[in-house]
Amino acid sequence: MGCVWLADQIGDRRFRAAGTGFGPYYGIGAGERAPEGSSQDDIAAVRAAVKAIQRALNWHNGPGTPIPTDGRFTERTRAAVIAFQQHRQPVINRDMYLAATERNPPGLVHKETSYALFMPIADRYATRYTVPRGLLPDVTKDRALDPYWALDSTAKAMRERYDSDRWGHNWTYVIVAHNVPTWAAEWAQGKLTATNPDDKPKLDRMTGYLTNVLARTW
Repeated sequence: MGCVWLADQIGDRRFRAAGTGFGPYYGIGAGERAPEGSSQDDIAAVRAAVKAIQRALNWHNGPGTPIPTDGRFTERTRAAVIAFQQHRQPVINRDMYLAATERNPPGLVHKETSYALFMPIADRYATRYTVPRGLLPDVTKDRALDPYWALDSTAKAMRERYDSDRWGHNWTYVIVAHNVPTWAAEWAQGKLTATNPDDKPKLDRMTGYLTNVLARTW
């Protein structure tokens, strides 16, 4: 998959010598320069994944954050990754028992660091929606940094919601359900009214979210 590349600064000559330009980690240069033959979709996918890393680093509020969420893995992002790996990752990963070969070098993100970055976020959403964390589709391993998988799983979830009676087989409510599923279901079932002071903030949030999504996509 042409989703991950390393700029020359990484110094991982094994992959550059092979002529592919790809590497197994996200590091300096990811989101900036792609190897020859990469498509615009490849570039967009890498930038999306780097943005996810940057947002996760800011979510953890580790040393050196906040950092820009611009999808470019620069020295500033690398410094924040290293600080996270030194201060937070050992505690989060203490039960992983990964083989030494799977440990991430400082400043590079793959299985070990992605687990530490994203698993606490998965825990938060699992708690918010009262679902077992294990039901969130295997985001602890390689898929954590795979934008193509993320898009596929999102599309699948939206299709399942559309097919459910809960959201009235209506894309408006399905879109909103991606942000606030319970409120969207109440809206779809006619349980919310703009004249009710308790319902108005919910409706304002949902219509605002819907407007933002549609303005960027349709």
